Amino acid sequence: MQDGASFFQGVNLRVGFYDRLFTHAANLAGEEDFYRGFTAETDSVLEAACGTGRLFGSLSGPGRLLAGFDASLELLRQARKNHPTVPLSLQRLESFAFGRRFTRIVVGYYGLSYVLDAAGRTGHMRCLAAHLEPDGRALIHLPDAEILRRPIPDHEMAAFQGSRSIRDQATGFEGALTHRVSEATLEADGAVRAMHFHFALRNSQGAILREETAAMRYAILDEDDLARLAASAGLRILDIRKGFSEGIDSELIAILAKA
Repeated sequence: MQDGASFFQGVNLRVGFYDRLFTHAANLAGEEDFYRGFTAETDSVLEAACGTGRLFGSLSGPGRLLAGFDASLELLRQARKNHPTVPLSLQRLESFAFGRRFTRIVVGYYGLSYVLDAAGRTGHMRCLAAHLEPDGRALIHLPDAEILRRPIPDHEMAAFQGSRSIRDQATGFEGALTHRVSEATLEADGAVRAMHFHFALRNSQGAILREETAAMRYAILDEDDLARLAASAGLRILDIRKGFSEGIDSELIAILAKA
């Protein structure tokens, strides 16, 4: 079984420019406001698979303990640079451990999807339950399972390509980072969706300076799968949403509590 977290490892284009590449999607509209509401009037928040700390501004608050962890050294390096006061650690979703519980735990932006094996997801849910206060709440954000299962139409494949302008004042470099999905496949008897990306760093004339390929793999999990996982760890689903704001139905956002 492939390690879904491997996409986020190393010093490369996709990790170095992760937020520029992947966090401006329309399906995330309303995300920050939602998390502010979810964590309001709480004293402690843990973000699991926190990446660069992109959500820390929405998860922090006066007098509140905010902590995070991720399996990617490079993403944590970026998080520490941007948020030096937040305690961060190198850990995996399947086995994380802290010496305390939290009032809110957030597993944001498809984090659990990158745990591709069933045993790993069971381990994650047990860790989640062990670190949640008795009256606490956890949130898991996944992509909609049916969207991952179905064939991807050509117009949607075309939408997976784009270009981001790059300007480095320190070096004077100006150019662009381009990305596209060359292929989308189903693996593991239809249990995993793989998106095969091509990335290229180009100079201001469009010439390629560096290019890379990598596959982002998602475990396909629906509401029933999540409910069974939660029950196995003594948790239950309180609420399900299809998006962070009205008009979005491409997500699976579950709020969990102790059973």
